[in-house]
Amino acid sequence: MAKGKLFLMLFVSILMGTGALLLANNWIQKKQAILTTQTTADPEVIEVVKEEPRVARVIAQQNIPLGTRLESKHVTIEYYPEELVADKGYSNPSQVLGMLTKNELFQGDILRQERLALPGEGTTLAALISPNMRAVTIRVNDVIGVAGFLLPGDYVDVIYAQEKVGRARTVLKKIKILAVDQTARTDDSKPIIVRAVTLELTPKQAEALISSKAKGELQLSLRNPNDLDEKPKRVYRRTTESVTVIKGTDTSRVSVRI
Repeated sequence: MAKGKLFLMLFVSILMGTGALLLANNWIQKKQAILTTQTTADPEVIEVVKEEPRVARVIAQQNIPLGTRLESKHVTIEYYPEELVADKGYSNPSQVLGMLTKNELFQGDILRQERLALPGEGTTLAALISPNMRAVTIRVNDVIGVAGFLLPGDYVDVIYAQEKVGRARTVLKKIKILAVDQTARTDDSKPIIVRAVTLELTPKQAEALISSKAKGELQLSLRNPNDLDEKPKRVYRRTTESVTVIKGTDTSRVSVRI
């Protein structure tokens, strides 16, 4: 008697499982038919499955220091949505081979025209000079060169000293160092003793630097590039001088400040 009940329960279980499987299969087929009908009838659904147009862009395959002449190992191609990339990029690595980097590039950066220099635009240093600026080199020693802690990319103040009268003043502020000796870039921050420092100056600053150098000794002062230059406060000197103010028939004297 017990065996009969066991077989009956097993038969009912198999029957119910088979029925559930058939119902689930029927439901899935109906859903697929409805989705196919909506996709065919609704153009918006068709637009979703369309692939967005993509354009090729040359990117940096590795970190590239400034002043590097690009080779095939430095670059590769990636594809981006058309509306997300600028028009000033390159679509083929052959377009950038042999060019010089004006800035340090990081892996994944898109190469753009303003960040590269053509081979015919001069030496590596000339390509790094900002528009309307000049490169001027001055001779330094271990003291003037801040004990070798000056590196390309640092900023300095230029101090002019007159030994005979014991006077010193800052003639130039926040001047960028383009190169030390004949090095326009460095891969580490170790101090090195240099004999010459090349500064990036405006034409007027270059004239002021050369004029000061001819009159006395120059000293470089390393500064934090994030420091803000405070505008000098105007100082008024007390004086007893005065002017006469005439208003109609009335006159008065007013002291002036210089």
